[in-house]
Amino acid sequence: MPRTHDGRDVGSGSADWRLDCEARHLLGLDGYHCIDARGRRMKIGPRRHRQQYLQRVQAARGLAERDRLAAAALRIWDAAAPRPGNG
Repeated sequence: MPRTHDGRDVGSGSADWRLDCEARHLLGLDGYHCIDARGRRMKIGPRRHRQQYLQRVQAARGLAERDRLAAAALRIWDAAAPRPGNG
């Protein structure tokens, strides 16, 4: 049985597991290069890439789902952040 970042056991077909996987995917997005309208190569950084992903989620599923995904990603980010004094 899959386990979410906060230690809960959930079913592999559950909405909680999908949300956890998508939030981890969102946090793992790297930047990329693209060609702009003038033919110049542009670098899109990881932060902008994550913002674009959340905009696409909002367009496809609505603001509430976008907020749920962003909140889940922030919880995972915060749980993985090193704490002062812990080594």
